[in-house]
Amino acid sequence: MAKRAHILLTGTTLGISSLLYALPGSAMAQAAPEPAPQTISDADIVVTAQRRSESINRVPLAVQALSADALDKLQITDVESLATSVPGLQVSPAYSGVPIFTLRGIGFNTTNITATSTVGIYQDELAYPYPSMAGGPIFDLERVEVLKGPQGTLYGRNTTAGLIDFITAKPKQEFSAGGTVELGNYETYNFEGHLNVPLGDHAAFRVAFRNENSDKGWQIDQTRGDRLGKADRWGGRASLYFAPSSSFEGLITVSGWRDRSDTQAGQAISLNLTNRLSAAAPAIGPGDFNSPALLAYLQNNQPTRASQAGFQAADARAATVGLAPGMGAPRAHSDFISTQMRLTWSPNDQLSIISLTGYNDFKRRDVVDFGGAPLEIISTEYDARIKSFSQELRFEGNGPGFNWTVGGYFAHDKLRENSRFLIGQNSSVVYLRLAAQGIIANPVTNAIFNSAGYTPGEVAVAFREGAGEASGFNETWSAFANGELDLGGGFKVNAGVRGGIDHGELDGCSTDYNGNYLPIVNTAGRAIIYQTYGVLAPMVVKNGCTTYDPATNTDHRVHSSLDQGNFSGRFALNYRPSDTTLLYASIARGVKSGVIPIVPANRAVQFTPAKQEKLTAYEAGIKTAIGGRLAQLNVSGFYYDYTDKQFSSYVPDPTFGALQRLVNIPSSHAWGIDGEVTLRPDPALTFVWNAVYLKTKVEDYVGANAAGIPTDFSGSEFSYAPEFSTSGTAMLNLPITSGLNFQATGNITYQTSTHSDFGEDPLFRLKGYALVNGSIGVASRDGRWSLNLWARNLTNEYYWTSVVDNQNLNVRFAGRPRTFGMSLTAGF
Repeated sequence: MAKRAHILLTGTTLGISSLLYALPGSAMAQAAPEPAPQTISDADIVVTAQRRSESINRVPLAVQALSADALDKLQITDVESLATSVPGLQVSPAYSGVPIFTLRGIGFNTTNITATSTVGIYQDELAYPYPSMAGGPIFDLERVEVLKGPQGTLYGRNTTAGLIDFITAKPKQEFSAGGTVELGNYETYNFEGHLNVPLGDHAAFRVAFRNENSDKGWQIDQTRGDRLGKADRWGGRASLYFAPSSSFEGLITVSGWRDRSDTQAGQAISLNLTNRLSAAAPAIGPGDFNSPALLAYLQNNQPTRASQAGFQAADARAATVGLAPGMGAPRAHSDFISTQMRLTWSPNDQLSIISLTGYNDFKRRDVVDFGGAPLEIISTEYDARIKSFSQELRFEGNGPGFNWTVGGYFAHDKLRENSRFLIGQNSSVVYLRLAAQGIIANPVTNAIFNSAGYTPGEVAVAFREGAGEASGFNETWSAFANGELDLGGGFKVNAGVRGGIDHGELDGCSTDYNGNYLPIVNTAGRAIIYQTYGVLAPMVVKNGCTTYDPATNTDHRVHSSLDQGNFSGRFALNYRPSDTTLLYASIARGVKSGVIPIVPANRAVQFTPAKQEKLTAYEAGIKTAIGGRLAQLNVSGFYYDYTDKQFSSYVPDPTFGALQRLVNIPSSHAWGIDGEVTLRPDPALTFVWNAVYLKTKVEDYVGANAAGIPTDFSGSEFSYAPEFSTSGTAMLNLPITSGLNFQATGNITYQTSTHSDFGEDPLFRLKGYALVNGSIGVASRDGRWSLNLWARNLTNEYYWTSVVDNQNLNVRFAGRPRTFGMSLTAGF
């Protein structure tokens, strides 16, 4: 009877994976094996980190693998919960709702939906190049592989931090079906299932789905008691495998997800830096025009629990005010579909030719209220779409002592990112309205700056609603090669190179919306331009661009382009003094393509691209079994030399104090140690301890802080990069009768504090926290059913994963509070 690999929990590096894949008693195994001898066999752990199946302990990379059982036992159902089981990986929301992936401190804190990440996201080796594409549920997987360090010599898309590859369950030549029902707090009810059907002797079909529902929101507005946080999303996948001959096989997969859940609201904690400095200065500014209601709210409603939130009342947000129509409820309206076709022809045992064709289509019409308070600080409706086509062709060969891969890659992404936003009670808007009223009241300034004859009544309700629009494309061409040579005596060399060309173009600007902006931009806005640049700007027309370019003295649609070539590579030397030990050392160069920003742009300079970044990684590690394989030790150390790090920063602005723009940080570095010890004193009991120590430093960068003030950031730490993180896990898998197993998993994770900026403002600090997760249950030994109780954040720890500046307030985004429930799984 087949033995199925089983992970209950994973840690920092691959040692925990080495143990847990070999644990007996999987709830969905075809049959429960007898208790295994007290050894850890790396032959049971197969990954494709180097695009070929091999033991995880023979891979000269820092790679971590999580099995389907691990995901189930720990209720890992999305990328946010995945990050809690992969120390060194952070997934934090930008205020736009875009996930920010950071691995070993290397991340890109952009808010743009159409910006690529430093961490590559893949499904079955097909790139999901934009982070929002990973927003669906996790289900029906064989495993998840996390590769740490620069990638590109084996994968067509180049990355600087690493990659995450979701390996789906494939169609098999045997009939099977199964399903899971989950019930939990917040009126949660989830369903998951799969059906596998053989189609003759040479084909098979598999379909799977996951549906997630929660009818009681976990966030509560602190003034009204309204709730947010309901869940309504599903994902599905259909795969067809066919092998008409022994030398040819294919796999066609169509995946997708839909999300109609509530979007997350923020927790306002203070006025932002611009407002604080403005309120303290003798000159009049935005900080002097925060409403008493807002100041009282900040004074009396400092958050102490994850559930406490602030967001505008639905009827106020939906109301039309003057020329500004309202907006719907804070809710996701996102759809994603992905199609891929993999064809493999192996004319002989030494050569395979593989074609991987992919197409991704992502659409987003989400409404997000990230004001953090029950006022109209800022709510945004996004209208974005990304169409991404890719084609890879590679040749793989193997012979005595030598394996090689040579390939080419092409991708074309068509991008659109539009938005409209409500900011009617933002302090900057109130300030501009009063400035415009002063201009109208003065006959001289009225004659100069109000030639359109706007009235005080029109000004009083103007600038409530604005918009932005942008469209463009990205294109990538690359060629890559990789090889592994056996030198004999236990030594091997791995080497790879990649060359590529990245080209991108974008046209965009901020715009008026239905004439609502005009009474302000054509009076106070033109007066500020005259005061700053000494010229009288032309009038903005209805629905026209409001992005001002002092070089041309016009508000216009800005065209930006990037065209850059790059070269990256990797060289590794590894040595196996015995069957249970691997030592390796490597040097690798990764490149992330340049980015053209899409932001609410008051000035044309905000569309200035950030050029490509480069990271050179030096790494050495050991993977070894100890004490007759009763323990597994994995340790790796790394040093990153980082050039032109991309970062979302600020530029001074005479109207708002500071506005967002992308910059490159000339020089920075990071170094750290991944360490893990796994012990298994008994076949039924396992203990795992792992830890990551990380140090990061900006070496040379002078930019602007959140108030637009020039600041020297040299010596600062990276954002989302805790210095120390650790995890401890205990796992029990105990036969209690001839047909029944008892299973329990307990996990505690901890990380020290970090911050979501460069640490210059203590309000952006992310405090250290500990989370307790676990499950307990029973399973039939024949694998036909299991019943589990589970919990995440069992102690209901209050923590937050991000702090943002919304042009008026500093706002936290809290991690999920305690969730718990039960799951029943049955299959045949």
